[in-house]
Amino acid sequence: MSYLIISDIPTPWREPVYERVYQKLGSAVQVAYFKNNEKRRFWTFRMGSHPKTILKCITLTAGGSERFCNPGIIPFLLRRRPAAVLVGASIKDPSGWLAMGLCRLLGTKVALLDDSWLGRDRDVGGLRRWARRLVYNRFGDAFVGASRRTLEMFRHYNCSIREEQCFLSHLVADNDYFEERLAGRQLERRFDVMFSGRIVKEKNPVFFAKVCAGIKARLGRCRVLIIGEGDAVLKEQMREIFQRHNVSVEFSGFVPHAALPEYYAQSRLLLLPTSADCWGVVINEAMVAGTPVITTQWTAAAGELVLHGSNGYVLPLEVEAWVSAASELLSSDSQWKSFSQCARQSVKHFNYDRAAAGILDAFAYLVNKP
Repeated sequence: MSYLIISDIPTPWREPVYERVYQKLGSAVQVAYFKNNEKRRFWTFRMGSHPKTILKCITLTAGGSERFCNPGIIPFLLRRRPAAVLVGASIKDPSGWLAMGLCRLLGTKVALLDDSWLGRDRDVGGLRRWARRLVYNRFGDAFVGASRRTLEMFRHYNCSIREEQCFLSHLVADNDYFEERLAGRQLERRFDVMFSGRIVKEKNPVFFAKVCAGIKARLGRCRVLIIGEGDAVLKEQMREIFQRHNVSVEFSGFVPHAALPEYYAQSRLLLLPTSADCWGVVINEAMVAGTPVITTQWTAAAGELVLHGSNGYVLPLEVEAWVSAASELLSSDSQWKSFSQCARQSVKHFNYDRAAAGILDAFAYLVNKP
């Protein structure tokens, strides 16, 4: 029995999951990638030891994002003839359509892996909706979601999907590494709030800066940490707000994965005012370090990992609401400690082993399906 995972690029949150699948299935499984990376990604991480192939790629650029065309996926599949395939490629990639169509012609059973959800896709056009409906109805024998909301999206476009066809494989952080790096260390929480991620419009960095200014006005202090790079214009707008309100800020730029635990452990709160996120692994990373999170309803982690009033808050994009919630937590040591402990406990259930188990269960379902 042979298994194949098809993905667009290696990512730091999926590569360790595929490695655990390989540890269970051995050389029976391998991974095919359309490309080694995207131009907008600055990350560096260790690749797994599982068998992998990075196909020769023709890269197309549309709307500021890359699309991958890999004609080599056709002979690749014809040579291997896997019994079951997990397709984690975006429906925007021509190679994903090639792979799914050829699998159907070969009679290969297919599990579809996705990390989006209806809230994130709320503004997509009719063509994208039509594509999802076609893919979920015609190409999927099993469905693997990065969140419960992803599974809801599958069922929204294909109401005949049964519960037995659905599996969860969350987007997760490297909990073990974070815990190992922070074990026995008492780092000073010298920052009140932090921003983590790409500085782009969808993350609302200017809103973040306004919240920090409001906290400073409310408490008389607001020490801010920002990790990540992005739009230079947005960064300048943030700086202007910080300077005008005399907010203490440290722009640390892009931080390698190996150094992340110490950064999260030095901040009391993570603010993620996103308006479009699949999940937001930065939430996992913050919680492993015991840092509560305030975010919006526009991430699938809201209500699934971020529990309102327990380990963080899920709030509308209203500056005063964020200022009040953050100020309350920053002003009460007992409440902050309660949220911090709950964050550590909540995130333990979101780990690489459980993410791999969802994929393994999907493969088992496919090979045993009549």
